[in-house]
Amino acid sequence: LCPMRPLPCGWSMTTVKGLRLRRVPLNVGFRRANETKRRYRVLMGSAGSGKSVNGALDFVAKLSDPAYGGANLLVVRKLESANRDSTFAELSAAIRRIFGESYTDVWEINASVPEMRCRLTGNRILFRGMKDTSQREKLKSVSVPEGKIVWAWVEEATELTSEDFDILDDRLRGILPDHLYYQITLTFNPVSANHWIKRRFFDTPSEDVFTHRSTYLENRFIDE
Repeated sequence: LCPMRPLPCGWSMTTVKGLRLRRVPLNVGFRRANETKRRYRVLMGSAGSGKSVNGALDFVAKLSDPAYGGANLLVVRKLESANRDSTFAELSAAIRRIFGESYTDVWEINASVPEMRCRLTGNRILFRGMKDTSQREKLKSVSVPEGKIVWAWVEEATELTSEDFDILDDRLRGILPDHLYYQITLTFNPVSANHWIKRRFFDTPSEDVFTHRSTYLENRFIDE
């Protein structure tokens, strides 16, 4: 049973193991971004465009889906401590939005580690930083008890150097079962035209890269 499938206006929720799931509307503009399986998913958007909210909902939906059993997500920011008030909070909110008051029956949220684990699938979300050599080395050896780390989310990706990214990119490798795929998602606000992200992902088209641009004008949930 797959509990969620993308529709033009979001995910249609059903009942999973006695749990009533909510219907969570999304911005239509992110549909292709949520569906792509290209290795690099590069989402550039202004503040208020909804890219991080969409990303968190997309990850939680997929990691809660038995069809993606064995998938695990690694969430990265330059400063590991910055995850707590951004990506960890965003993913926690996404879990609550999708599962409502029953969220603790589906997800374990451990704020002290920090880490999250889906009780339905065993899939996990890990959080790491890349501030210095020590943290980079720890990222190289990070592992999970079940499945593999197949997805990575780099929030505020422009904070990372190209060398940081290469370390992360090299981390996602090895043979996978047919139902899984490797993907790194980068979310960030527009910065200098000389940034390495522009040169690497926007200047030279590649079949491995999906790029997406968004602004607050396309966010149907933003207030006045």
